Amino acid sequence: FDGNAAELRCPFHGFCWKLDGQLKDIPADWDFPQIDQSDFSLPEIPLAVWAGFIFINPDQNCDPFDDFIKDLAEQFERWNLGGLYKQAHAAKVMPCNWKIAQEAFCEAFHVNATHPQIMRSIGDVNSQVDVWENCSRVITAGGTHSPLLTDVSNPDLIRAMMDLDHDAEVPEIPEGVSLRTFLADRSRENLKAIAGDRAETYCDAELMDSLDYTLFPNFHPWGAFNGIVYRFRPNGNDHRSSIMECMMLAPFEGERPPAAKVHWLEEDETWSSVLGFLGKVFDQDSFNMPKVQQGLEATYMDGIVLSGYQESKVRWLHHKLTEWVGE
Repeated sequence: FDGNAAELRCPFHGFCWKLDGQLKDIPADWDFPQIDQSDFSLPEIPLAVWAGFIFINPDQNCDPFDDFIKDLAEQFERWNLGGLYKQAHAAKVMPCNWKIAQEAFCEAFHVNATHPQIMRSIGDVNSQVDVWENCSRVITAGGTHSPLLTDVSNPDLIRAMMDLDHDAEVPEIPEGVSLRTFLADRSRENLKAIAGDRAETYCDAELMDSLDYTLFPNFHPWGAFNGIVYRFRPNGNDHRSSIMECMMLAPFEGERPPAAKVHWLEEDETWSSVLGFLGKVFDQDSFNMPKVQQGLEATYMDGIVLSGYQESKVRWLHHKLTEWVGE
């Protein structure tokens, strides 16, 4: 529920606790001599904060959070994710299991069939995949075309990256400057308006490439200046639906702007209506998700077929799930 409260009171019988979990009041407490009021606090669960995100674990005997997130946290030290503010936040109930929704964002192999319009501007099947104990990463180069395509001109690549019409005018690339360097320099200059001198600290790869991290089981922050964060959750006990969220983080100068409130998309509302170009990509992914759900339920196969390398993140997720909850 949205809002705030000064206490936690049971609406049935009126037992009440303070916000720190300590018992505050028992109506007609004389009738509960078996209760030791000094030891009747609400149960505590582990909670941690990292980069402005709150992590809750119902397992009271879980490993220390700092140990769990160590590999991811070390890599994000350079980017100061907590120094950004939440510029946009959209959420939607998806017609598929949360793992199906999540796996749509765990590899770039599907780009050729699902997102053909961006093949001219990213090296999809050349992506690098890295796996650690509790996190993984896919790096997809930008400013280069898919190796599945041939003869992509620089103007066409620029149009694809900037989401321009096929005949739109594009800037001239100076003599002796590579396309990636040219585009990275433009991104760096544009970023200075909101990030100041910090923009100069980013290398070309940080400005051009997709650095998609995943912290097991469902948290997906992008590295560098991208500012994209995905989160995927079960939708209650309905295994045929899930909750997908996308948050857009941005740098700022001066006082921190207020964080955007979550916008819940209706069933017939598109991601592109609130997230622009990125939302168009989500809409294409969304088209596939219910069909994958139906296919998995209808298949005669004992399992699924995954690529040996490109879908390593998907393999890792399922190995971790098996490790944690069993088959």
